[in-house]
Amino acid sequence: MVKKVQGIVAQFGTKGYGFIMGDDGEKYFVHQKNIFNKSRLKVNTRVVFNTQNSEKGWVAMDVNLEKDVKKPNLESKMLSYGAIKSMFVILFIIQAIIVYKIFGW
Repeated sequence: MVKKVQGIVAQFGTKGYGFIMGDDGEKYFVHQKNIFNKSRLKVNTRVVFNTQNSEKGWVAMDVNLEKDVKKPNLESKMLSYGAIKSMFVILFIIQAIIVYKIFGW
C-alpha cells in the first residue's frame, strides 16, 4: 500500500542513504535514487514522500522538499526619508574629505 507522508530528515549520510522520521511516527529508509531531482538531503529538512513497504521495513519513495514550509521574511523595511537624507549627507562629507586629502585644497 502506497501513502503520501510528510516528515523530517533524521539522518542522511555521505554514502547516499539515511532515514526520515514521518509525522505519523514511523521511521522510513531513504536512498539517493528515490529523491526527486537527485538533490542531497539535509538533516532537519521537511519533506513529502510516498511510502512503500519492503521485507526490511518502510521505504521513502519520490522524496521531495515540502513546499508549504514557511520561510523567514527577508524583506527589509523601507527606509524613512530622514534616514535616506542622513545617508546622503554622510556620503557627501566622506567624499569631501577624500577630495581634500587627494587634492589638498
